[in-house]
Amino acid sequence: MKLIFAASSLLLLASPAYAADVSASEPAPIASAFSWTGLYVGANAGAGWSNGDPLGDTTYHLNGENGTFANGWFNSEDSSNKSGFTGGAQIGYNYQTNNIVLGIEADLNYLNVKNQYSADYFDTLYSDASPDYNYNLKEDLDTESKIEWFGTIRPRLGVTPSERLLVYATGGLAYGQVKSSASYKWHEYGYWWGGPGDHFFDRSGGFDGSSSNVRWGWTLGAGAEYALTDKLSLKGEYLYVDLGSKNHSVLSPDDSTESISWRDSAQFHAVRLGLNYKF
Repeated sequence: MKLIFAASSLLLLASPAYAADVSASEPAPIASAFSWTGLYVGANAGAGWSNGDPLGDTTYHLNGENGTFANGWFNSEDSSNKSGFTGGAQIGYNYQTNNIVLGIEADLNYLNVKNQYSADYFDTLYSDASPDYNYNLKEDLDTESKIEWFGTIRPRLGVTPSERLLVYATGGLAYGQVKSSASYKWHEYGYWWGGPGDHFFDRSGGFDGSSSNVRWGWTLGAGAEYALTDKLSLKGEYLYVDLGSKNHSVLSPDDSTESISWRDSAQFHAVRLGLNYKF
C-alpha cells in the first residue's frame, strides 16, 4: 500500500497541470535597469568653423610709417574664414545617481580651420604726367592663422529624461596648436624713354615669417547621448572653444626698418557625432 501511494504522488508531481501551477506561482525575473556608470572610450567626427574678424591690426611698417587699408596705404582688402573637418577620440567616466549623471571626459582631435586676411595696392603712376615714363606698383600684405588640432578636458553634468537618453552640459579646459603667418610682397615694373635706347625695368621682393605654438583656453558646450545597447551609445555634441589672442611681428631680414605686425584670435565652433563603448 505504501508503495502504491508513493507511486501515485510521483505521477501527480510529474503531471503537466501540477507543473503549470508551480510555474505560475514563481515570480518572473526582473530585467536589470540600464546605468550610465562606467568607463568609456570612443571616436568622433564633424565640422569646425570660426567667424567674426580673427585677424586684426594687420600693419606694414617702413621707416617709421605704418601702412594699413584704413589709412590709405593699401586700396583694397579682403578677409575669409574657412571651415574644415574635425575628428578624434575621447575617453571618459560617468557616475549615475537616480536620474543625474556626473562625468569627466578628455578628447584629442584633428582640426582644419583657417582665417585669412589680405590688403593690396595696385596703381600705374606718372603715365599721364609723362608719356615717356611709366611706373607700375603692386603690393600684397597677407596674414593667416590655422588651428591644426585641439583637445579638451571637461566635466559633464547631465540628466536622463528616459533610461537610455542622456542630455548634458559640459565645459572646461581647452588647448590646441595654432600656426600664424604673414607675408609682404612688392612688384614694380615699367619703362622710360630717353638716352641711348629704351629702358625697361621689372623687379620684385618681399619677406615673410610664421610661428606655431600650443595655446591654452576654455570650452563650453552641450550634447545628447543615447544608449543603443548596454555597451554602445551614440552622441551629438556642440562645443565653443576659445584659445585666446596673440600679437605677432615679423622683421625683414634685409631692412631693420621694415616689418609686419598683426594679432590673431583663435576661437571656433565645433559640431560632431560620436560613438562610445562602455566597459
